[in-house]
Amino acid sequence: MGPFETITIFGGATVDRIAATVGSTLLGSSNPGTAHVHPGGVGLNVARGLARLGHRVRLVGRIGRDADGDIVMAAARDAGVDMSGVSVSETAPTASYHAAFDHQGSLVIGIADMAICDEITPTEVTAAIADPPRRSLWLVDANLSAATLDFIAGAAAEAVVPLAALTVSPAKAIRLSPLLDRLRLFIANRREAAAVLGYDLDAPMPTATDLARMISEARTPNVVISDGRGPLVVGVHGKVRALAPFKAQVKTVNGGGDGLAAGTIHGLALGRDLLDAALSGLATAAIAIESEGTVSADLSPELVAARIASGGVTR
Repeated sequence: MGPFETITIFGGATVDRIAATVGSTLLGSSNPGTAHVHPGGVGLNVARGLARLGHRVRLVGRIGRDADGDIVMAAARDAGVDMSGVSVSETAPTASYHAAFDHQGSLVIGIADMAICDEITPTEVTAAIADPPRRSLWLVDANLSAATLDFIAGAAAEAVVPLAALTVSPAKAIRLSPLLDRLRLFIANRREAAAVLGYDLDAPMPTATDLARMISEARTPNVVISDGRGPLVVGVHGKVRALAPFKAQVKTVNGGGDGLAAGTIHGLALGRDLLDAALSGLATAAIAIESEGTVSADLSPELVAARIASGGVTR
């Protein structure tokens, strides 16, 4: 797909308020634990990750005129993200994500208030898509409305710019269903990929391998599907390969999927094939889940390369 010189990301930027228990979690009761506040959101996390990996990245999104919006802007600028495409709402607050994790770093429940993303309309993104630079990649996340996603996909086709998509959650993933035939790259976890294809998530689902084969063979040519602690599956035009996740000392899984996306796109931007690029994704995901925040302040191309060279193990 690559190489790419610039990457424009259309998506969500939040402030994450994360709590974690310090012992076994007792549902329906108060638990001793810790709490942290971090900048987050799929679009912002991937943008910050790519910027720290040395890429020219622009985020197109929306924040509120509030303290949380200031946190988002400061974090993005610190990482080197171009925020000229981020507008400010006079009425809606900056998006927020509240989540509780258990003492092993696994998500217990997450609640996202992303209503401000409905204000990222086709009119709002029009200026950002005018005259895209050569060798560009556009990336959308499913926080955007169906109408805005459709508009961006149409603009990408007209400008001959490859379009990639991230699912965010099973509930929002279905917004990407109409786009599958217009994407060049689709990154999701198993439940999200199943939701996009219309499967009942309460019933037995196809394997990640089957999902990657189905989507890459008939819809989106390049597919990356994660499956928790199971193998990462990479599909290219119906041919699939599985990669074992890298070993990590998990602090929290929050940001792991976004690290996978940022690392994979990092590899593609350097001109690598998808299977090789996915190794960068696995390394970046491992670095992310070993960090307190969603994007490690130490993230760099050298750190990713070292993690791959070590066979995925921290040294």
